[in-house]
Amino acid sequence: MRIFSLSSSSKYGNAYVIWEDTKRPLLIDCGLSLRRLVNALDEIGLCPEDIAAMFITHEHSDHVRAMCLKTPFAQKFRIPVFASPGFWKWFDARHSGYIDPCLVHCIEDNQRVNISGYTVHGFLKPHDAAEPMGYRIDGVSSSAGFVMDLGHVPQSVETVLRGIEYLVFEANHDVEMEKNSGRPWSLIRRVMGKLGHLSNDEAADALSRLVTPCTRQVILTHLSIDCNCPEIAASVVGDKLEACGYRPDIKVAPASGVSAFGA
Repeated sequence: MRIFSLSSSSKYGNAYVIWEDTKRPLLIDCGLSLRRLVNALDEIGLCPEDIAAMFITHEHSDHVRAMCLKTPFAQKFRIPVFASPGFWKWFDARHSGYIDPCLVHCIEDNQRVNISGYTVHGFLKPHDAAEPMGYRIDGVSSSAGFVMDLGHVPQSVETVLRGIEYLVFEANHDVEMEKNSGRPWSLIRRVMGKLGHLSNDEAADALSRLVTPCTRQVILTHLSIDCNCPEIAASVVGDKLEACGYRPDIKVAPASGVSAFGA
């Protein structure tokens, strides 16, 4: 199973591809401009028409930029889109009529969708958005979980993700860097709140419960450009997991640009 980060940050957007060789790939989020998204797909040898389906996590612009156009990415290339009812309510209020209804699909909490040889398990996650979702994707070779943008990790999320081979998981900020960033206190409070983003320490604690000997790789995502750095995030998570007796491969998705993960 191959996993590609096309971009992974609030500033540059978020989009991820998962792909087993014998199947068509899936796209998770599309928070890039249309041109950047198409170019990033081309960089990994894909064109938009290759995408079997897209799964949206939530409506924040760094996750849906290419959907918020007069001709959304999915409409232009006839790609089915799965998202929560809350997302589609938000989308219809702002972009009604911009996408063919036959491309619109709702996925509920704990619903499983079989598409192009994958089983996709959607689950609600805590974030300040309209029914934000995470996704577990089971293929033939292995499974991967995608959880970006969450303020804490409830038992319901742990139950879905524990022990899978690949975890694409948020480690957004270093607490001291965030507190001393000079940002407005309202923003700091939001980021560090229970519906905001995970700190490195919070990500490490959660991953210590999610990782098992079956876990092959942890891919840390959505790092703050101003309030984190890859070396710190990887060190905090790696030290915590090693103390628990686990040593999966730990990678960090760059803020911008294409990177390949998985196997």
